[in-house]
Amino acid sequence: MANEPSRITDNLLNVYNYCFVETVPYAFFKPNPERDIPVKLVDKEYHCKACGKVTNVRYNPRPLTYFSKGKLAQQRRVYDALGKEFPFMGQIQAGTPFTNEAVGLCRACAAEKVLTAKTPAQQVVNLSEQLHRADELVVAKARAAMEKALTDWLAEVEKPEAFLSYNLTDFAALRDFICAVMLEDTSAEKAILQAYREEIGAIETKLQRMLAELPEQWKAYAARSTAVFESMNDKMYHEYTVVFPAPGQLPEDYYIYRNIEKKRVLMFLEQPRVETLDELFMEVGFHGEWIDLVTKRLESLAQEEE
Repeated sequence: MANEPSRITDNLLNVYNYCFVETVPYAFFKPNPERDIPVKLVDKEYHCKACGKVTNVRYNPRPLTYFSKGKLAQQRRVYDALGKEFPFMGQIQAGTPFTNEAVGLCRACAAEKVLTAKTPAQQVVNLSEQLHRADELVVAKARAAMEKALTDWLAEVEKPEAFLSYNLTDFAALRDFICAVMLEDTSAEKAILQAYREEIGAIETKLQRMLAELPEQWKAYAARSTAVFESMNDKMYHEYTVVFPAPGQLPEDYYIYRNIEKKRVLMFLEQPRVETLDELFMEVGFHGEWIDLVTKRLESLAQEEE
């Protein structure tokens, strides 16, 4: 197991976001007064058009964020739809705090109106979200199983002397010891991997069949977490155009009606996924918390002997 997770899961997340969440690519950016407008952007409001719920998300403070004219015009239309007064350009230029607005469906309303949809256009997005969640969960489940193997082994140790033969004098020795304990019985991880492969195989088959019947582009609802970054440029993202939610806020999913491109869905579908047990272990990686479990058990055993 590596000290850091490998790139399969990271890549899948990046491609999923590119397909369904933040769909503009990264690019070099130099502010141009003719097309880019500096705005004091402070927060975002998500409005559920079904139940009226409003979720406010504070952004990390920054002096200015550059909007493209197209993105700002889009915001004006959303303000108008919500019946809110859009600030004058003079107010924006003077640094009046600005709220980014979005209209969609909260998770509860989407469960009734979107996630049960029977149309292929929406089902493709829903199945892609299921595939994404399966990609994330297989690693989380494997890590939980590995940690259970370690804690079960530690619970059976009755005296600190039991650790002496392992010569746990440095990080490498501790890491190798922990990995050996976790890999002694991998039946749980094998079962997790098999269930994952069966689940995604069924999803991939459905997606391939439905995509063959859809046009190159269509509109559907796609989940957007309130915790993800967002670019205020409708063509690209860059440090000058992107904003991040402030930490300490509970993330929620809002479903936004947006353009979906077949080629991007296919890109996500065709990405390499975890296939082998070795790849799964590489995705989990090695975590410092596991060393803490060992040291805490050693400390508790030492205290019991006093």
